[in-house]
Amino acid sequence: MKYYVVEAIATYHMKYLIAQPDDHQPEWCMDTVTCNEADDLCQNFLGEQILGYKEVDDKQLITEVENSYVAEGDVEQIKEVFAKVVK
Repeated sequence: MKYYVVEAIATYHMKYLIAQPDDHQPEWCMDTVTCNEADDLCQNFLGEQILGYKEVDDKQLITEVENSYVAEGDVEQIKEVFAKVVK
């Protein structure tokens, strides 16, 4: 069996509710969002754009998941849980 990693970017439309003092410039509310200091009020998933794919072996698969929550598992666990098997 061959394994491929497909990369995509997910796009969301987000809304935030920001409260700030009266003496602040209105556009400063955007800084709060840019600095990741606000929780979203609502979000709407707009879809994914596929960037590409590549075939990976076991060693490359481990490299692909470095620094993610998946990195805790071994290769066989990752394949068993995450691989969509196409028939």
